[in-house]
Amino acid sequence: MKSEESKVNGGRHPEGSVVIRPWERVDLEDVRRITWETWLATYAGFIPIEDLRTYFDEHYSLPALQELAGRENVSGIVAVVEGVVAGYLKTQAAREEGRFYVSSVYVLPGHQGKRLGTRLMQEAEALARRAGFDRIWLGVMVQNLGALEWYRKTGFQFVEEAPFTMGKTTVNHLIGYRVLPPS
Repeated sequence: MKSEESKVNGGRHPEGSVVIRPWERVDLEDVRRITWETWLATYAGFIPIEDLRTYFDEHYSLPALQELAGRENVSGIVAVVEGVVAGYLKTQAAREEGRFYVSSVYVLPGHQGKRLGTRLMQEAEALARRAGFDRIWLGVMVQNLGALEWYRKTGFQFVEEAPFTMGKTTVNHLIGYRVLPPS
């Protein structure tokens, strides 16, 4: 069932046109759409589409997302613009590692530069704090220059590098963290 906030004004925030809220099962098709559209715009220049499709079909099928959304240590947040989901963020509390990961941040290309990513990250910070973490971690492909620049500008320090494979293509993946600002 839709949250009360998302019912108001067709998903619009009373003070504006953007609502940031927890994802719901009904949002998962939008999550799939946003993922695919942003991957094509961002990754198709260095990862073949067939490899993107293989990874997408395995990890972003509706059953895979439903299973993921049901996990206690996973949270999802959507950005709703004018009643349409335009971006999302997924987190995972990895207690065994002592890390709170932002494992996905995707905003449709037509909505980038409108602070949706910043607002989604602010929600991730709040989730991390409530879960007892003092920093958030994430990974980004080295070829994703726009995201890498944004993360660095917002205070992320990259301290590890690891391979990341989609289909038959492996790329370098930087892993970094940002200490949470005082609340």
